[in-house]
Amino acid sequence: MDREAQLLKEVADGNEAAFEELFRLYQPRLGAFFWQRTRDRHASEELSQETMVIVWEKAQNFDENARASSWIFGIGYRKYLEWQRKHTRSQRLFQTEAERDVEVLPQRPGAGVSSQLGQEALMEHIRQALQELSDEHRLVMEMTFQQGLSYEEISQILGIKPGTVKSRMFYAKQQLKEVLTSRGMKGDELWKISQGA
Repeated sequence: MDREAQLLKEVADGNEAAFEELFRLYQPRLGAFFWQRTRDRHASEELSQETMVIVWEKAQNFDENARASSWIFGIGYRKYLEWQRKHTRSQRLFQTEAERDVEVLPQRPGAGVSSQLGQEALMEHIRQALQELSDEHRLVMEMTFQQGLSYEEISQILGIKPGTVKSRMFYAKQQLKEVLTSRGMKGDELWKISQGA
């Protein structure tokens, strides 16, 4: 049993110190998870706290054979869905790890301002293209690249089969490539994106 699973077991027994440690471990990660989805600092903090309250209340339901992060983020994902139902689509903006991967691509030695401007333009194309993905496809990309979750973990969190996760990822990448190609992006730019995605 890993440390986080052990902490959850102790939380189930009412150990407040274990909960505080788990809170310190997960509060920043949950905050980032919610921020990427809501772009609202207050909502992110509130959703993080609500998630951790549920962790405290439901820790006895944790299956010791599962990963603690999958269980906690599953709770967080359900809290996010509740929040999402209360807000319009236009209030939600997303950024995936795939975007950040392109942001931090190593520059060639001697690459100057024009190269940086090129990367900024590329990032804007990606942001716009991501908005054209379905929520299902965008979410799978985020959970894979931002949270570093496996397809199996994503399937547990979303309550779908791992094959469905793989299928959604395949179509998300394909759709993203098509959108970017239609906007005039060429092979080397798409290759950079595909390496991040």
